[in-house]
Amino acid sequence: MELQWGQIVTQIIGFLLALFLLKRYAWGSILGFIEKRRDAIASSFDEIARKTAEADALKSKYDAELEHIEDTRRAKIQEAARDANKLAAEIKEDARKNAVMMREKTQQDIALELDKANAILRDRMVDAVIVSAEKVIQELLDQDKHRKLINDFLDELKIEK
Repeated sequence: MELQWGQIVTQIIGFLLALFLLKRYAWGSILGFIEKRRDAIASSFDEIARKTAEADALKSKYDAELEHIEDTRRAKIQEAARDANKLAAEIKEDARKNAVMMREKTQQDIALELDKANAILRDRMVDAVIVSAEKVIQELLDQDKHRKLINDFLDELKIEK
C-alpha cells in the first residue's frame, strides 16, 4: 500500500482553501454567533442567579412572616387561655360567694323561724301558766283573800309610779 501523495496534497490544499474561505467569509459570522450564544447563556445564568436570589429573598420574607404569624397565633392562644382561666376563676368565686350568701340567708331564716317558734312557745307557756294560775287562785282564794291581793297589787302600782 503506497501513499498517494497527489491525493494527500489535494486534500491539504482543499482543506487550507476551505479554511481560508471560512475564515474570510464565515469565521466572523460563526464567531459572532458563538459570542452571541455565549452572551445569551451568560445572560441566562445571570437571570437564573437573579431569580434564585429573588426566590431566596421571598422565601426568607415568607418564612419570617410565617414565623410572625405563628408567634401571633401562639400569643393569641395563650391570651385566650389566660382569659378563660380568669373567667373560670371569676365564675368559681361568684359561685362560692353565692353559696356563702345562700348559707347565711338560710341560717338567718332558720334563726328567725326559731325565734318565732320560741315566741309562740313562750306565749303558749304563758297562757298555760296563766290558766293554771287562775285555776289555782280561784281554788285557793276566797272572796276576802282575793280583795286583799288586788288591793296589795294596786298599792304596789301606786308606789312604783
